[in-house]
Amino acid sequence: MIALDIFASLLPTPVFWLVIGVLFLGLELINRRLVWFLPGSLVAFAISLVMVIHPFMPGYVPPPPTTAGAALILWLVVTCGGICAFAVMRPRIRRHHRRRNRRHLFS
Repeated sequence: MIALDIFASLLPTPVFWLVIGVLFLGLELINRRLVWFLPGSLVAFAISLVMVIHPFMPGYVPPPPTTAGAALILWLVVTCGGICAFAVMRPRIRRHHRRRNRRHLFS
């Protein structure tokens, strides 16, 4: 019960999202063949940036999530969308690189 309270109090802080972003970026660098961790790290960095910048420019930046549940759901939804987008783009990028490398080999 206490661990859940601590976790819920850390979620709306920008430092927590910065740590999550660095952690997921490190996991992405360990295994670059998977595209599961890069969207999670990018979204965590974006949430942290919005939390830091919003007090200085409230008219230009959307408000950050105020509750722990809202921040977690936002991160999960946008990360899942990013994973789907990267999964669709990855085979196309691979084909492009394969074609380009063949031209250089045989020309």
